[in-house]
Amino acid sequence: MKKKGSMSHSDEINENISFFRMLVIYLLICGIGVILLLVSFDSLIRNHDRKLTADICTLVTEKMNNSIRYMTSAAQNMADVFSAQNCDDLQELYDTVSQAQENSSYVSLGFIDAEQKIYATPTELEEFEKWRLLETADLADPISISAPYRSGEIGQPVYTMFAHFTYDNGKKGYLFLTYPLKEIQAMAYTESLTKDTEIWLMEAASDNIIQCAGSNTYSIGSWNNALLSMRMQIDAADQNAYIQWKNKMNSGEKNASVTYHIGSETYTQVYSDIDFMYGWYVVVRIPSSSLSSAIQQFRKSVMLFLSVLLVATVILFILSHKREAEEKRVLENLSIHDPLTSVMNRRAFDFAAEKYLARGAKTEASLLFLDVDYFKQVNDRFGHDAGDRILKEFSAALRELFGETSYISRYGGDEFVILVRSADTVKVSELLTHLQKKAEKIKPCDDPEEYGDFTLTFSCGAAVFPKDGDHLQELKASADSALYLVKKNGRNHFGWYFDMPPVK
Repeated sequence: MKKKGSMSHSDEINENISFFRMLVIYLLICGIGVILLLVSFDSLIRNHDRKLTADICTLVTEKMNNSIRYMTSAAQNMADVFSAQNCDDLQELYDTVSQAQENSSYVSLGFIDAEQKIYATPTELEEFEKWRLLETADLADPISISAPYRSGEIGQPVYTMFAHFTYDNGKKGYLFLTYPLKEIQAMAYTESLTKDTEIWLMEAASDNIIQCAGSNTYSIGSWNNALLSMRMQIDAADQNAYIQWKNKMNSGEKNASVTYHIGSETYTQVYSDIDFMYGWYVVVRIPSSSLSSAIQQFRKSVMLFLSVLLVATVILFILSHKREAEEKRVLENLSIHDPLTSVMNRRAFDFAAEKYLARGAKTEASLLFLDVDYFKQVNDRFGHDAGDRILKEFSAALRELFGETSYISRYGGDEFVILVRSADTVKVSELLTHLQKKAEKIKPCDDPEEYGDFTLTFSCGAAVFPKDGDHLQELKASADSALYLVKKNGRNHFGWYFDMPPVK
């Protein structure tokens, strides 16, 4: 039966359920916090990657634009030189300059006269028709540049630059210079780029790309179709984002960025337009593992720290709960037990006894009032420590004999009261007889010479519920009356109230 102030099994289960509910709520809050932190980190990484990639793209584009600007300036200067010569025979001029171009940086040099006759090699004439280069020449104002194309002369990507010049007393023609694309590709490379950085030249209209830099040196200078290759590589969930990025290029936006996944790797890709090559763009693609390696490592370190902190917090949380529960049990034990003898105190006994006696008509019980005989003389003769020893060992004997079926209490000083959950007076009397034998063996100290002929005895008055009282106070009064008569008749005995003559 649950004693006053003690925790029942159901109370303990409810308390544990409440604790685990709080723990789950705590872990849920921590989980939400970790998710928000991860989202924040991912957003920071994406923004960092986009900004860094955009900066690289801007840098490469500026270098390419500066290089092309230098080449256009050189072409215009050359056209001005030819105009100043006022040559009347372009074939002769072409033959002269074509023999002097072996050590030049350009692949070929030629002319277009006022009647659009082209002074070039047979291969170049075929390329003029194939790539519609005359249409590009007509755009020169004063310079125009063709889209890159593969040269039949050298088998490499090239581009052709056109500039106005005059000949034969004011006739207008075009000077053209064909340069290898690697002159521009070289502008894409810089020592500050990571080895995983890929740089392309991309034509918006055709989606064709020419790789200018990348980890695979064998792919530099290769042609490919970006849209087809990207559709085969990019994760399905990111393909719409890539198409939107491409549409921005087609619509003429000067720059835009996109983030997508290929397998387990995340890429950031940015384009920027080239001022002197209409319809062509510089595209920079860098994997996040290369761009944000430091941030990723910091992210992993933070997550590891948070994991360790969370585990440590949960362990401390559980240990704190166990400590509080243990302290609560100790406090509850102190609130219902006598600190010296560990049996119930008076208040706890009254509460438990009243609750038991109120169970119903079929309840049976016996109430015992016990006094240690001449306990004051024990203290006077052997000291208070010896007296405490007597009370402790006497209480231990009470618990041994009555503990399974009874409420035992130290009622005050050397007085004890027991509520036995039985009205069998014969059985209770047998227990009291055993208690007398145990009491005789209790000594105030370990030295026989010191305690001598000392023998511990007790007096007991007993009453039966509901025969001798139908509530606790009346039952205690009956047992107290029986104790009074036992003491009056010489102590060291026990007696039942119903066997006692009326007290006069």
